[in-house]
Amino acid sequence: MYKNLSILFIATVFLACKGDNAKVKELSLVAQSQTPQLELLADGKLRFLELSGSPYERGLTHGKALKSEIQEVIRLFKKDIAETTQEDPDTFIGKFLTVTDYKASVEKWMPELMEELQGISEGSGVDFETIFMHQLGDEYWFNAKDVMAHSCSSFGVNKSAELPSITAQNMDIPEYYHGFQTVLKIDDADSDKKIMVLTIPGHLGITGMNTKSVSINCNTLMQLDYGKTGLPVTFIVRGVLEKNNQEDALAFIDEIAHASGQNYIIGGPEKVYSLECSANKVVEFRPFENSSFTYHTNHPLSNTDFSAKYLLQLEAYGKTVEEGLYECQRIKSFQQRFTNQTADIEIEEIKNVLRARDNDGRDVVSNSLTYASVIYELSQQPKFIIAPGKPHETDYIEIDF
Repeated sequence: MYKNLSILFIATVFLACKGDNAKVKELSLVAQSQTPQLELLADGKLRFLELSGSPYERGLTHGKALKSEIQEVIRLFKKDIAETTQEDPDTFIGKFLTVTDYKASVEKWMPELMEELQGISEGSGVDFETIFMHQLGDEYWFNAKDVMAHSCSSFGVNKSAELPSITAQNMDIPEYYHGFQTVLKIDDADSDKKIMVLTIPGHLGITGMNTKSVSINCNTLMQLDYGKTGLPVTFIVRGVLEKNNQEDALAFIDEIAHASGQNYIIGGPEKVYSLECSANKVVEFRPFENSSFTYHTNHPLSNTDFSAKYLLQLEAYGKTVEEGLYECQRIKSFQQRFTNQTADIEIEEIKNVLRARDNDGRDVVSNSLTYASVIYELSQQPKFIIAPGKPHETDYIEIDF
């Protein structure tokens, strides 16, 4: 069911950047009207917004079209900060951004996204520092919240003689974000490439794919080493999707400094790669040698660059690195379904594992934290498939590029 909501605005915007290198940047929205189309898909469960133009213009459209949603999401985020840290959230955000230096890494590797965030800030009426903090979910968890257990699950399979390569994920995030499921379709102003990302209002993207058959899925690895510098996860997601081929995406992952421990499944038209990234290492994981598929949850399986904090937690609980703090049940859902005898994995089989609830506990693939489930078919005509909610309860739909 589609419902079109047209938003018409005319904006004239000037930004002045003060300092030793003072400059004034006139943006192309002067006296220009735009009509961003915000659609409600999947019986109103999913917001869909198309963005085009310069990074600032895209951000401004995003901010204006989703202004009320962004303001509500930020209110909930600040409530979580206050409850977690017992501090005033604005004071905490100011201190957090002072003791970390993620902005320098963004300026180095993805400076255009700072412009997009400025547009989101202007359009939504939320100050820039808060919008920037909104992008730092993983970095907030690593540096402040110290949440060890997350529940994302990802899968990827190489192209076969009969079937295209596919990557997929259940994206599991805090429940206060649920109900705000959003997909952005972004037109690259400098090429014919289009990007599609699952996101939260006011956020640049948490997983996605492009029309060059490059995709990225993410799983937090809280056990791995992290830093107060480096490129945050959100900007890595968009950095990968800016690439025109998988080779450049893999080189980008290898080149940058990583702010947080994370598993990335990087899809391409022929092959998929599962990379465990920490502040000091990037290590590939495959279930077995020459496996045509891979999967991951939230436990390192190849990278041993553990954080000092995690090692202290193991010691406190009398656990070894091999034992870990707890045993993941979700990984068993993949291991039981996909073995060295498995061949020609079809989308329906992937949907089945993403819907899986294979034990009586909470640690199941489709669980209370599942925000959305995505499947990316990386064929000559790429397909973006999404269930905006828990896939054992919510139907999948395909969104056309």
